[in-house]
Amino acid sequence: MQKIKNEKGVTLLILVITVVILALISIPIIVNTTDISELQQYTYFKADIDKLREAIETTYADMNDLSTIGPVYTGDFSFLDKVQGNDQVGNPNDSNMYYVISLSNLNSYVNAQISLRYGEGNKQETYNGNEYSGTDVYIINEQSKTIYYVNGVEYKGITYYRLPETFTAQSQVLVVSYDANGGTGAPDMESVDLRGRTVVIGDAPTREGYTFKGYLDENTNTLYQPGTVYTVTESVVFVAQWEEN
Repeated sequence: MQKIKNEKGVTLLILVITVVILALISIPIIVNTTDISELQQYTYFKADIDKLREAIETTYADMNDLSTIGPVYTGDFSFLDKVQGNDQVGNPNDSNMYYVISLSNLNSYVNAQISLRYGEGNKQETYNGNEYSGTDVYIINEQSKTIYYVNGVEYKGITYYRLPETFTAQSQVLVVSYDANGGTGAPDMESVDLRGRTVVIGDAPTREGYTFKGYLDENTNTLYQPGTVYTVTESVVFVAQWEEN
C-alpha cells in the first residue's frame, strides 16, 4: 500500500515538474516568435530600399532632376525629427524637396519588374496630380538621395524609417561666383553644398559702350548665357565677356 502511495507521489511530482518546465520553455518561444516576425519585417524593408537604391542609382546616375520619379511628397514629415537608435532620422544633407518613388515609373525606366513588400502608395500606377500625401510610401530626397519609408518598421524597440547608416559629413561647399570684368550688376556669389546640383546662371551685368556676349566658365572655357541651367561639379567663376560697340 505504501509503495502505491509513493508511486502516486512520484508521478504527481514528475507531472508538476513537467508543467513548470513547459511553462518556462513557452516564454522564450513567444519572445523568439516576436523577434522573428520583426526581423522578417525589417529584412523586407531593407530589401525594398536596396532594390530602389540600386535602380535609382542606375537610372539617375547622370540625371540631377528626380522630378520624373514621381509626385512631390506633401504628407507627414514629422518622422524626420524622430530618433532612430542614436541618430536623427532626417539626413542633415536633405533639401526641402522630397519625391514619392513611383514604382511604375521606375520599372519603365530600368525596363524591369521591381516588386516591393511595403509602400502601397509606391505601387500605384497613376497619381492624381503632381502631389501625394499618403504615408505608406517610400520617398527620396532630391539632394541627398536618401530613401525613407514614411510609416517606418519596428525592430527590437526601434522604428526604422531609413537604413541605419551613419550619414557622411556634408560635402565640401562649392562656390559659384561672377566676375563683371569691367561691368557692373553681376549676380552675387552663390554657394552649392553638394556636387551635381544645378543652378541657373544669373542675369547679365552692364557696361557702358559694350555689349554683353555671355559668361565664360573659366574651368572649361565654355560660354554660357544667363538663364542657362548649369550643373556644378566644382567651384566656378563666370567671367563676363564683352564686345565693344
